[in-house]
Amino acid sequence: MEEKNIYAKIRNIRQAKKLTVNSLAEKMGEDHQKVGRIERGKRSLTIDYLVKISKALDTPIEEFLSVNENKNSIDVSQSTNSLDILHDIIILVEENIKIFPNLLDAKSKGKFISKIYELTLKFPASQQLLFLTSFFEGMNSLK
Repeated sequence: MEEKNIYAKIRNIRQAKKLTVNSLAEKMGEDHQKVGRIERGKRSLTIDYLVKISKALDTPIEEFLSVNENKNSIDVSQSTNSLDILHDIIILVEENIKIFPNLLDAKSKGKFISKIYELTLKFPASQQLLFLTSFFEGMNSLK
């Protein structure tokens, strides 16, 4: 994925939704200067920020990762399966947030999602969904 491309997409989507940097920052619960630096590519974009931006703009993460404006065209370095897995992880974390009391802030949640994603990708594609299901079932049993 070309780094500058994702920053431009964030700005373009924000502008298309007629939001200012200030209003996006407010929706995210972040400082407007930090959001502006992200849009300009002056600050690294972590998964937790991408999740926050995605939610605030009500836009699927996949839209930020596509190579061009065609939503069906995904960056060649990312497989559709990997994006599906990332999407599934985010949904599972959000649905099970009550069993993760330490993940109430976006930074912790983003790190957790990144780690689960990293672990999931170590499994063969045919086993990834089974791993995720087992992981979250195991976490639920700890309640």
